[in-house]
Amino acid sequence: MTRDAIKAKFPRASEAFIKANLDADSPRTVAVVERLARHESLAADKSQEGATGKLFIRFVSVRKRLLDPDNLSEKWLLDCLRYCRIIEGDEPEKISIETTQRKALKGETERTIIEITEI
Repeated sequence: MTRDAIKAKFPRASEAFIKANLDADSPRTVAVVERLARHESLAADKSQEGATGKLFIRFVSVRKRLLDPDNLSEKWLLDCLRYCRIIEGDEPEKISIETTQRKALKGETERTIIEITEI
């Protein structure tokens, strides 16, 4: 594709996008990527059913520099667990949450550990 053809097809294309797709000898075509905002998982899988009882979820943040306790939020991670249907919901009668943090040991990578236990 030529620069003009890319600009005509994708008027809001960035310069990096144009440079990446400018190879005239390439048999590739420019793919149009569309994102669809959803609040549910992409596909429901009947073989993976969530637990039916109350769940205890522990978030352990392993960090090189500890955060203030009010900045250590698990909301985003909890919503991700709900969207991918690992947990059924985040209502108080369905889950109990504990959020902690600890300092990473020398050479240990920063990460978040999520432990889910049925109670």
